[in-house]
Amino acid sequence: MKPLKIKDIVLEPGRPKIAIPISGRNFDEIAEQCEEAVNGPCDIIEWRADYFLNTIESLDESVEKMKVHPEIIRILDEIDYIAEGRPVIFTVRGGTQGGEKPISRKSAYDLARIAAQSKLVTIVDMDFFEENGTFNLQEMLEQIEAIHEYGVKVILSYHNFRKTVSREAIVSMVKQMRNMGADICKIAVTTETKEEGVDLVKTTAAVTEGDQGPVIILAMGEEGKITRVAGGEYGSCITYASGTKATAPGQMSAEHLSELLDKFYNKDGNN
Repeated sequence: MKPLKIKDIVLEPGRPKIAIPISGRNFDEIAEQCEEAVNGPCDIIEWRADYFLNTIESLDESVEKMKVHPEIIRILDEIDYIAEGRPVIFTVRGGTQGGEKPISRKSAYDLARIAAQSKLVTIVDMDFFEENGTFNLQEMLEQIEAIHEYGVKVILSYHNFRKTVSREAIVSMVKQMRNMGADICKIAVTTETKEEGVDLVKTTAAVTEGDQGPVIILAMGEEGKITRVAGGEYGSCITYASGTKATAPGQMSAEHLSELLDKFYNKDGNN
């Protein structure tokens, strides 16, 4: 896998970097959660902005009329300050992909563009599929290119909260994501058995061979916890831990996850 440097950290095979999602619903909650995150084992902060947006009536209309933009920038400025140089991921997750509220592709992109333009984020995370389970290839290519013009990296994400998907389907999606310009490809599925979790880890190895960019591949749910720890050995470069509140099934606390990573990769960070 080809390493990717974001700010002062390098995404590469080995011990994965810990990202903590921030899920506050107002400025004060967001700031408080950020403070708690940076006081623990946190490499990356992810602002799950859909939790904040869930409080806004007529969301798409509010975005179109730029009513939410000033508060988005104000919150990002505070997050960037508290992060103290850590990379910040800006994420607006759609309703069918585990987000708090349905949002149109156009609105999600408009907010991602504003975040990227502010220079207060390092990465934006964009859903691979729209709310109806499809995507417009040309539109997405243009959106990703526009985000890159601001010097910001892009994660393309696919989530399946019902089941796992085949190795062939994952390999195909990752290939599509890379062809569309994703800097990091994220696949998160639900596993029901430890065997499915182990197979997912092996699938990670299959998509990180050669001079390819980073991936995040993990399993949600109790039986998928192994992927949040062992995935790094096979090239999954970021793992997610809960701060104040878990934002996906199977997320462990940052402290517990860090302890498991210490044991698995040794305390000096090497296998």
